[in-house]
Amino acid sequence: MTAGGCKPPHSPSAPPSAAEIQPASALLSDADLLVKSIAGGDLQLVRQWMTPELRSRVSAETLDEAAAHLVREFGRAQGVLDERTHYEGSLLWYSGLWVHRLESKREPVVTAVLYQFALDDKRQLARLLIREHWFLDSLEPPADQYLPVTRLHFPGAGEWTISHGGRSDATNHHYKTVGQRFAYDIIVKKNGRRKPAGAPSSDNRSYFCYGRELLAPAAGTVTLAINDVKDNIPGQAGKRGGNGVIIDHGFGEYSALWHAIPGSVRVQAGEEVTVGQVIALAGNSGHSSGPHLHYQLSTRGLRGGDFGLPAPFVDVWIDGTWRELFEPSRGDNIRNDPPPGVARRDQAAAPRVLLDL
Repeated sequence: MTAGGCKPPHSPSAPPSAAEIQPASALLSDADLLVKSIAGGDLQLVRQWMTPELRSRVSAETLDEAAAHLVREFGRAQGVLDERTHYEGSLLWYSGLWVHRLESKREPVVTAVLYQFALDDKRQLARLLIREHWFLDSLEPPADQYLPVTRLHFPGAGEWTISHGGRSDATNHHYKTVGQRFAYDIIVKKNGRRKPAGAPSSDNRSYFCYGRELLAPAAGTVTLAINDVKDNIPGQAGKRGGNGVIIDHGFGEYSALWHAIPGSVRVQAGEEVTVGQVIALAGNSGHSSGPHLHYQLSTRGLRGGDFGLPAPFVDVWIDGTWRELFEPSRGDNIRNDPPPGVARRDQAAAPRVLLDL
């Protein structure tokens, strides 16, 4: 995996209470084994646990240096604050925020550290990421340097084009708003057009993206589903998001997908969804002047969110090139599957590691 940006602050606005921290994982004993092995210096066990491909990419020296840096900078792990598991194909993914405590002469410092790894069908360690994270209550907008815990997959079937997105007002008309700063408007183009030449502009069905499947970008719980707002006539925008879904992914991160066709939303509030599950069809409802998908990641899951969060996508194809982690901008062509004539990347056979400490 790849990532960038500055590190979060070491000190939260209010350290989590002992009641909020569980001493061990309640979901996966492998998480306890990994955390204890890395912090305790049992790195030979970790390397033996890795798939041959991952081991070939992570030298013993790299692992030694990362483990030593982890303990030196953040101290020992005290327990887990929040954790989730999910499947992506045959890979079982674990994501956990573990609280580390560093003793000092002045006062102890606590830090949230993200442990995120994938196990293959043989329970071998296929992918691995460890990095400092944020205590969400210390995060204030604009969250320009935030890196989500959630592994976000592009939420549309087939190839789409970003019509608004990116980190400037010139490429993204949402950028100056607090709640939608990192939101995307996404359409489908063929030969540079949103609809066939000569097709009536006033008919939603003329547009290539109308009726395209919208997918859950990650596993989670649906907190809101709206399904009864009429489509607009293209060029005549309605109000708010129209039909759509908000999904709670955990860790304070919520996805919102809006402007779906009325009656096409296939999930209800309280329902659990899996990554890639079809949840609706792209339409033109709500504050929308033409068929498209509005997607954003934000905090708290309110309509529009408390404030927007950056939403890079994982394992995605951008203009025909595979990217492990990418935050698209206006004009980028994006898809989950490889373009025609390009072999699918075998994720388990080509793992990456990021020890961003």
